[in-house]
Amino acid sequence: MQKGNQQLVREQNTQLVLNLLRDAGPLSRAELSRESGLAPSALTRQVRDLIDRGLLVETGKQSSHGGRRGVLLALNDERAFAVGVKVERTRLLTALVDLGGGIRDSRETPLDENLSPEQFVRAIGRSVATVCHGDLLGVGVAISGFVDPHSGHDYYSPILGWHDVPLRTMLQSTLDCPIWIENDVNALALAESWFGAGRQSRDFVCVTVGEGIGAGLVIDNKLYRGARGGAGELGHTCVQPGGMLCRCGQRGCLETLASDAFLEREATRLAAGGIDELALRARTGDEKALEPFTIMAESLGAGVVNLVNLLNPERLVLGGERMDTADLFFEPFRRYVEDHTFPHEATGLEIVPWELDAPGFVIGAATLPIADFFRLPTGGLNP
Repeated sequence: MQKGNQQLVREQNTQLVLNLLRDAGPLSRAELSRESGLAPSALTRQVRDLIDRGLLVETGKQSSHGGRRGVLLALNDERAFAVGVKVERTRLLTALVDLGGGIRDSRETPLDENLSPEQFVRAIGRSVATVCHGDLLGVGVAISGFVDPHSGHDYYSPILGWHDVPLRTMLQSTLDCPIWIENDVNALALAESWFGAGRQSRDFVCVTVGEGIGAGLVIDNKLYRGARGGAGELGHTCVQPGGMLCRCGQRGCLETLASDAFLEREATRLAAGGIDELALRARTGDEKALEPFTIMAESLGAGVVNLVNLLNPERLVLGGERMDTADLFFEPFRRYVEDHTFPHEATGLEIVPWELDAPGFVIGAATLPIADFFRLPTGGLNP
């Protein structure tokens, strides 16, 4: 075998071992040899090299079944980290995340409303600096809107009021490391795929409800982004032709009947003082206060049914900021989707709440560089 081919095989074997331990670890050397198909001698050399590089650690021994107990191997979560940033209209959420998806440090930075993109970039640079330490794989930024991860542009964000903002290019003048830009719901879907409710599903949809409504689509274990990153804008699909004007400029969008803006309007109409008070009154038996959550559940369900009928996913994960009122709308939403998908008997759809909760957005942002680490043949770090 030529030298170049030998090097490629070693790099592929490294990637194979790292991903097996990420998916199913800790594992013994014998289990790794069996799962990878590598000969025990080749596997032993591979493991020794990865331990020397600090990528693997021995974590104890297997339970005894009468024979010799194997030593368990696991990824060394302390070897490298990534920073995730979730950009919101009035705050930044920033976290240092390890290879296992664990948050090691985090910051919440309040922001004034209506900041310019340049002001956001400076705030992101400061927030990232507060959590950085160790070997940094890079920074992932999760942001709302029509985002192209390849160019790093946020082409349109109704929530932020942005049009064609070259966010990655702007950040490169502030951050001296690789940078990933992704739609925030896609980032959450990635986090749930790697570490949460979508981990056992090859095809699932992650829908979020809150200030906006979005959908992250995972097809055959890969994010589906569309031609220019715009797939999954569920909130701006039309569910009521000729209906209320949406902030995007169209009428009858799902967001006009199921987002925070809808609940805030209903709270004002019922003199409830806000969504929290509206929810409190609904929980104490006020039927008029409960009605907006019922409308929200059915409207969201109608939008999601179209998505399910188009994609036929194994699982639907519902998350987002408004899950703090899930007790008022989740079950009616679930029933609506289950009753209206076609054909009901054939979908086999599971509908579950998110597992990672709000930190899932920053974990997902950090998972962008982490995923790249596992994609690289050499494991992404020099010895």
